[in-house]
Amino acid sequence: MLTQEDNLLLQSLYSTMLLAELSKSDFLKSDFFERMAFTYPAMKGELRKVGVDNQGCALMSLYAMLVIPRERFKDQFPDEYRAVEDFLQVHAVNTVTTYKKDSPKINFLRHVRNAVAHARISFRPSEAICFSDEKMGTGEKFSTDLPLAQFGVFLNELLQVHVAFVKRRLE
Repeated sequence: MLTQEDNLLLQSLYSTMLLAELSKSDFLKSDFFERMAFTYPAMKGELRKVGVDNQGCALMSLYAMLVIPRERFKDQFPDEYRAVEDFLQVHAVNTVTTYKKDSPKINFLRHVRNAVAHARISFRPSEAICFSDEKMGTGEKFSTDLPLAQFGVFLNELLQVHVAFVKRRLE
């Protein structure tokens, strides 16, 4: 039986997947989109400018796929989370950290999750998504970049955690 927490997690995932499918199908160029009457018509034009797979959607997708499930079942899927960590270890670039806990090995997943949870991400257009984590009071800081070419692969790695969750719930 699905709990309210499970339902919230799944609905967040479904919404993220819907955005991805709308982007893949060029929804903003569809007749259906053209016929849509927006409550605020200027927003329709702005949406055309930024597209479905924009920076705001990237942040929402990361929150839905990284922050929410990490709080819900961070210890239940160690193999899947290890794969995400391994991915970040390989693909993150320009990493700088002053966190004492990051010696001898940086916990990328914790830092990226914190950056997303606190909306400390930025973008270098056509290049990278940049994550920053900072521990208030200690002055410890972390930053890393993920090339945009790897962003979809990163989301797919996070999706594997959700797939494992769904499989377990259906057993």
